[in-house]
Amino acid sequence: MLWRDLRAWQVFGANTNVGKTIVSTLLCRALQNRPESRVPTLYLKPVSTGPENEADVGHIGTFVPGVVSKNISQFSRPLSPHLAAELDKDSSVPRSDASILSRVKSVLTDHATAGGRYALVETAGGVLSPGPSGTVQADLYRPLRLPTILVGDSKLGGIATTISAFESLHVRGYDVDSIVLFNDPDWGNFEYLEKYFRSHDIPTFALPQPPPKHESPVADKDQLRSYYADTANGRPISALFDHLRNKHYRRVSQVISMPSHAEQVIWHPFRQHGIAHNITAIDSAYDDHFQTYIAKDTPEQDFVPGLKSLEAENKLPQSLLTPLFDASASWWTQGLGHGNPNIALTAAHAAGRYGHVMFAHSVHQPALDISYSLLETLQNPRLSRIFFTDNGSTGMEVAVKMALRASCARYGWTKDDVADKPVEILGLKGSYHGDTIGVMNCSEPSVFNEKVDWHRPWGHWFDPPSLLFKRGKWELTVPAETSPSATTETQTFDSIHSIFDFDARADDAARYKVHITRTLQALVRDQHRRFGALVLEPLLMGAGGMIFVDPLFQRSLIKTIRENPGLIHPTETGGDDDDDSSSSTDWSGVPVIADEVFTGLYRLGRASSSSFLSKHVDGPAAARGADTQTDRGPPSQPSIHVAIAPDISVHAKLLTAGLLPLAITTASDPIFQTFLSADKTDALLHGHSYTAHPVGCSVATKALAEYRRLDETTSSSLSSSSSSSSATSSTSWQPFKQAWAHSQSAQSTDQTTSSLPSPLTNDPPPAIYSFFPPTLVDTLSHHPRLSGCFALGTVLVLKMAPPKGSPTGGYTSTAAAALQERLLTLLDEEGCGIHSRVLGDVIYFMASLTTSAEQIGRVGRMILKGLDMEVGA
Repeated sequence: MLWRDLRAWQVFGANTNVGKTIVSTLLCRALQNRPESRVPTLYLKPVSTGPENEADVGHIGTFVPGVVSKNISQFSRPLSPHLAAELDKDSSVPRSDASILSRVKSVLTDHATAGGRYALVETAGGVLSPGPSGTVQADLYRPLRLPTILVGDSKLGGIATTISAFESLHVRGYDVDSIVLFNDPDWGNFEYLEKYFRSHDIPTFALPQPPPKHESPVADKDQLRSYYADTANGRPISALFDHLRNKHYRRVSQVISMPSHAEQVIWHPFRQHGIAHNITAIDSAYDDHFQTYIAKDTPEQDFVPGLKSLEAENKLPQSLLTPLFDASASWWTQGLGHGNPNIALTAAHAAGRYGHVMFAHSVHQPALDISYSLLETLQNPRLSRIFFTDNGSTGMEVAVKMALRASCARYGWTKDDVADKPVEILGLKGSYHGDTIGVMNCSEPSVFNEKVDWHRPWGHWFDPPSLLFKRGKWELTVPAETSPSATTETQTFDSIHSIFDFDARADDAARYKVHITRTLQALVRDQHRRFGALVLEPLLMGAGGMIFVDPLFQRSLIKTIRENPGLIHPTETGGDDDDDSSSSTDWSGVPVIADEVFTGLYRLGRASSSSFLSKHVDGPAAARGADTQTDRGPPSQPSIHVAIAPDISVHAKLLTAGLLPLAITTASDPIFQTFLSADKTDALLHGHSYTAHPVGCSVATKALAEYRRLDETTSSSLSSSSSSSSATSSTSWQPFKQAWAHSQSAQSTDQTTSSLPSPLTNDPPPAIYSFFPPTLVDTLSHHPRLSGCFALGTVLVLKMAPPKGSPTGGYTSTAAAALQERLLTLLDEEGCGIHSRVLGDVIYFMASLTTSAEQIGRVGRMILKGLDMEVGA
């Protein structure tokens, strides 16, 4: 939270009984006397324990008359807040993190609205002392990220506790503006800490020690009053105030000036700088939200009637920072929320233990840990080798190198043996695998590569059947090239589960097989083209426009090629068995590459998006059939049958929970064996300076463990472990699974904003589910501004209906731009907007893997409100 005129600070202590309240009293007294303090200074103690007559708010009121002193949660027993809250039976006292934070925000906002200039928020105990819910206070208050005053410990041992407290705040993203402690010459803590924190560019201030407690209450009060009067007007407090004031001005200036500075020096990706566009300055991020400053020429925020009221013409003081829901999951990377303290600590530990170390001919434990963890998580019987790269694009470069080398070695091809006949790839129209030259050549000509001089489209791309949810029904569009009638056809399905009932769709599979076979015969036999890989984005093609591909078509591509390798090379015979009973891990026809950079690692609800191409009847717990192996992996995640499993898969984005770049290309042993020889030039000569960096590997292992925990938590364990917590929806995916398990194929439209799941049961989880509730998706499917939608896992996709007389769509369409802009300034009941990305006529919304059902509900309401406003515009 940040205002131009209100200067608010949070006071943390290195320990309990270090003098936080004395420092707060001195500051309140000094601030109260400032000439600009026309409104009394605010002192807020969110959590306090002990008898009310001994509360710190009373101390402030006694020694700084006129200050507004408030408390939010006062518990009667003088214990740690988590114990005091547990023993206190007064249910009206706020206990949950959300309720306390909401009250703090409200009090500060009201103070700013009233014209307040100064506020102090004092914590209880030490930096890592628990709050009422058990959350440590450094985490409890982190969403506020108020500039911090750390009161150090001036006693013996205080140097260590003060530095430890600082590091706990620092690693969580707090800005510690200053260190304050009492000057105790017996221990010399100030002299040491002043020098220590100078290297961190943090000034340390020494205050005179308060008088020892007098046995007479009256005398004690008199000597304290004298101490406060003298010290509040002394030089240390004056210097501290000047420093805090200047830090505030610098922070405001930096935030406001970031967009203009960016215009002068930064070349943004995917931005046409010749077109005027506002730049969003992100001051910080936490959980699902950015804290942003939006430049002045952006329209004023629209407060939704009935959700949040504001006085006439929005002229009251507002925070400079607007929280925005990160609806692109920061380009599809966010897994455990921004600023996750466990991830930050994991990264810090690896950085402290290793920094970065050479990986060629070396190994470290974090690399081994993530290698085994990823292979176990994916449950792919073909995969056995791990290759590290820096990002999804380079991971795909390696995958293509692997596949083409394997095909060329088997078929005796070289790059020079046939003029102008490169070894190509097979793929799908609408796919996109990265911005490096090699994988750009793996996509058909498009807006992304048409102006890249070196682009050479080396491949054939099938036009895939695709799916949209329209007016409560699933519509499958079969393009003309795939349709037996040579015209575009449509089919409808009552439920998403019927789309994945591959046995019931045997006729569709047969038609797909005929089309694939004829196409490959024409390409290979008639045109003499050579293909060395099948490259697929399983189920959902992201950058190409969030295209939901018919899983049966992708499955048919894999099976047709593997069962008929002669379609690729005339000398090949045999192939995988048609009944999916083959257990061989060797590739057949061409190696299959799964680009799971975006869709993998639970983005769509499963560890591997390739598993959607296997047969699953009702769900993992009830899975049966020839190509479902129930003896592998946790019961909540289906494994992939060897007949459908890719030979190579690439994983990035969610791999490190959204913290830093890392990618892994996984491969089968037959692919690995291709590169083995006594000649070093036959090795896979590809590497990066930061290959397998220990920080990324450590974070990835931590992230995968947390993903599995979230996925495997059952309804019974969730119920037993959440007696009083208000955030159970963010600790398991069970509520989302249950909402979809209990949904019907057609939902009534009078439950449009419900995000509350059905009661928790032990029913088998659904094979396909989403964080976005089925009632919301059904309502959206009927909206006049949309031509269709769908939700898979954490992803919600809306395809805008084209305006009359405009082109039908594509990446260059602006059909979704108006909704995107509107949602940026349309604030929900918590005062939050939505920061989203568009792909032409498609706008999508993405949750992290820890987003709560309540948050999803707010996002859903804002989407519907924004769409309704477009209809009325």
